This record gives sequence, structure tokens and C-alpha cells, in this order.
Amino acid sequence: MRKLSLSLLVLAVAISGRAQSSGFARPVVPCEIVVPALNANHVVLTATAPDGRAYPVFHVAPPSELVAHVKRGLETSYAQQVLRMDRYARDLVAAKRVKAGLSDEAWLHAPMYLLISGEEGGFARFGFWLEDDARKRQLILAGYVDLVITDDSVNTGDFEEIFSHELGHLILKALAGAPEAGQSRKMHQSMTVTDYPTAFDEGFAEHFQPLVRDATTNSYLSKLNSGTGASDLELFWLSAADGQLRTDGVKRNLFIHLKPLPEIAFGDSPDLYRMFVSSETSTAFLPTELKNGQQMLASEGVIATLFYRMVNDEQLRNHYREALFYQPFLHDGSIRPEKIITPYENANLKLFAAMAELGGTDRNRPVMVRLIECYARLFPDEAKRIETIFIETTWGATVSQELASRMEHAAGEGGRGDINAFRQDRPFHLLDSTVAEVVDGKLRLDANVGPEIWLLNPEFKIARAMWETDRTLPLTINLNTATEPELMTIPGIDLATAQKIIAARRARGYFQNVGDLGSVLAPDIMRRLNSMSDAMKQMQAYRRE
Repeated sequence: MRKLSLSLLVLAVAISGRAQSSGFARPVVPCEIVVPALNANHVVLTATAPDGRAYPVFHVAPPSELVAHVKRGLETSYAQQVLRMDRYARDLVAAKRVKAGLSDEAWLHAPMYLLISGEEGGFARFGFWLEDDARKRQLILAGYVDLVITDDSVNTGDFEEIFSHELGHLILKALAGAPEAGQSRKMHQSMTVTDYPTAFDEGFAEHFQPLVRDATTNSYLSKLNSGTGASDLELFWLSAADGQLRTDGVKRNLFIHLKPLPEIAFGDSPDLYRMFVSSETSTAFLPTELKNGQQMLASEGVIATLFYRMVNDEQLRNHYREALFYQPFLHDGSIRPEKIITPYENANLKLFAAMAELGGTDRNRPVMVRLIECYARLFPDEAKRIETIFIETTWGATVSQELASRMEHAAGEGGRGDINAFRQDRPFHLLDSTVAEVVDGKLRLDANVGPEIWLLNPEFKIARAMWETDRTLPLTINLNTATEPELMTIPGIDLATAQKIIAARRARGYFQNVGDLGSVLAPDIMRRLNSMSDAMKQMQAYRRE
């Protein structure tokens, strides 16, 4: 990665968050575009590296109208800002390695690469061979974004959204290392509850998508934002609805709320898989009913909302640190940070510093909570603000069951316009006192979050993606986040029993272990749950592609 310097600062201005009238022009951060090398059967070539691993072979993309179109998008859309954030992240890691006396690594200084791929979807990947016209190959151990790109995807803004999302994964990996493996096998989506590491990794990447739409000049995305397009008809397909929720749901803080049960659940003999899929893919939320704290922290939609709010918070954006903090990013101590680093970037760089500390924290606790705690330790004068954002966004559900219940009740009374009942609840007084207890160290941010209690349901298989027909993965169920449809996939548990389990969990706040269900369930079902718990302990954590 090339270093920022004063000589570069006179180059052309690029997109960089909200404009800052510093008088300095900002350099365009490059992204090299490559395409796969194919054999006679149109299969991507691979070659083995000295470490014994096989890496794909790519070429520099030849000139074309599409490549020119993509380059313009990378230089003028919000993707340019995310490229800048990637550079800042890798500069921070490089500086930390130097300070620790560790050897430098080439990937920290390499350009970012974009592969125009033939594989469906978008992926954040690492490592490839770059082959020149003379068939000479160079091993590039660096990150790249793997995307299928067409003129249509550039014209609709889909390209800038997905590129920014996938680059977000690489930024997080540079700062905090490879994502921790989780236990959920469910397809991740904005509206789905999975596990802590999946939600954190996807939620961080996801929060760039509403930022893209905030800054976009793309007419199609602008219509989706304003509601003037035929978006209701365009959102019939699941991934389109999920994509729209990543903006609407984040901005309206929808993901902290529970979903209604699908209608099929009330039938005499519901199709369990159809019921499960309907529940997972539903985009409906109940505005007066909250997820519990663990469900929120295992929801990528909630994590995306938290990041979106933090990087847009005026206090976090405008509170600059001492000049020494910015040295890894500026490489010149004589430059005032406010002259170069925008308020948006400032909020991010402080979060990046906290992300780089995650490796030394307790991996059994929710990743988002650990990040907030790292931030508070690094910047104690900003602790109250970032903890307030977290608690207000989650309505206190991770900290206090009493506060969460009071907020739910007040939302119901307020929604009905019952002013007397709303005043009697006084939820915001309790909210303020809870924030004060967290800031004073009397309460932890996850005081109302119980342990993960995973069960393996080998008899109920799910597909890797909702639109796939091959069901090959056994469903794994966390008793502290499970919904009624998930619980009903367990033999012997019908809707009434599932509702009893969830009512018992809500009354306690969370279960401590499987045994907590002994007063709710019959002995034969308890034996089944204990067997499923034992089976889960033999399973390895699940690493997603």
C-alpha cells in the first residue's frame, strides 16, 4: 500500500465522506482490476505456491468499455472512500507491527485488487498469481474483492454497494484477523439471527451499504432511497428485499425487534421447513416487542445499525485525538489531522484502533461488546458517548431486563397515544440511570446476556442458502436465541411448548443451561435436549466461505 504524503495531496479530489474544506486535495486511491485466466474448458487456472497452497491465476484486465466504467465507479463513488479506509487500516497494522518489532508484510503495502469474476455473488479473498503476457507469474499475497460485474450492475449502483461491503470484510480482517468461527449453520441475512462472530463480520461490512446510498449520485439508488422507484415490485426476490433492508432497516433500527410468527406455524401439522424458512426470511417486525440481548448481538442487522450510528455521530466524528494518534495514517507529524482527515474518517480511525485490540479480549463474550469496551479503554473521555449510543440503540436489552421491558411497554403506550401511561413508565429516566451505571463501571454492557447454549438437531437439515433445494446442513439451535419455529423443529416440541420455553426464557432474562428447562418440559424432551447438547459439543465450529 502506497503511503499518503504531501506530494500526493495535490492530486485530484476523490470521494471521502462528507466534504471538508481543508484546502487540501486528496489523492485517488488505486484499485487494480484483474480477470481470471481460463483453460480450454473455461475453468479458472490454479497454480501451487511454495507454501503448498493452490491459488487462482489472474491477468490484468484488458481495456474495455466495462473496465473503463468500473474504474470510473471506483474513483468517483463511495467505493473510493472505502478504498481509503482500507489503506488507513493497513497503515495502522503496519505501524503496530513496526512498534512491536515484527517483520513487515507485503500485503500491508500492496494495492487493492478487484477481480471481475464469473462466479455468482461477491467475496472477499486473499492470494493469487498474476500472469503477464509472457506467461510469467508473480505470487500476490494480498487481498482482493471477487465480483461478478456487468454494465447493468454499475448503472444500478449494485456494484458500488457490493464492492464496498466486500472490502469491508477485508478491512476488518486486516485489523482483527480472520473472523472467529461460529456455531450457527444458518444462511446469514440482515433479518436473521446467527451467532456473534458471523453477525459482527457481516454487520460491519453491511453498514457500508447505507453509507453508499447516503453519498450516491446514482439515479437508480437515489430512487430506491426516496421511494420514487417501483421498489415494492422490485423487492419480490429475497436478496433484493434483504439489500433494501440493509438501508431502511438500519436507518429505522428495525432489527432490534422481534418478528411475528408466520401464519403457517398455527396450522395443525405445519410443514416445518417451510415454516422455518418463512420465519428466517420475513421482513416484518413488531415495533413494541424486542429481541433479547443475545439475539441482538447475534444479528448482523443490529450490528450494522450500531456501526452506522457510531460513524455518523457528531461527537465521535468531531472529537479529534492528539496528533500522535494520527501518525500511522499521516506519516508527517507536522500536518494537523483536521486538515487531512474528515470527521467521518476520524470516527472510523478510532474504531479501527479498538478493532486492532480485539485479539486480546475474551472470545466467549459478544464481539460487539468487546469492541465498545476496547474503545472505552483507549479513549476514556469518549466512553460515555459510545456506550450511550450502544445502549440507546439496543434499548438497554443487553444490560437490563427491567429496562428492556419498560422500553417495550412505553413503546406500546406511546404508539397508542396513551400519554398518562407513557409518563408513568418513565423509560428514559431509567435509560439515563442505566447508562450512568455502565459508565461508572457498576454494570457491564452484557450484564443481561446469558451463555450460548447450542444444540445439534441432526434430524432437521437446512440448505446453505434459502433458494437452494439441497438440504445438507444440520440445524444448530442456541436455546438463548431460538425462535418458536426453530424450537418446533425438535421432535416433541409443538407451538404451545415452544411458546412455554420462550416465556420461561423471557421471565429469567436467559437460560444458564439446558437444565433450566426442567420445570417446563417433560422428561423425555429433556433427555432429547441433553443428547442434542452433548452432540453439539462434538461438533467443530463452522467456518463460512
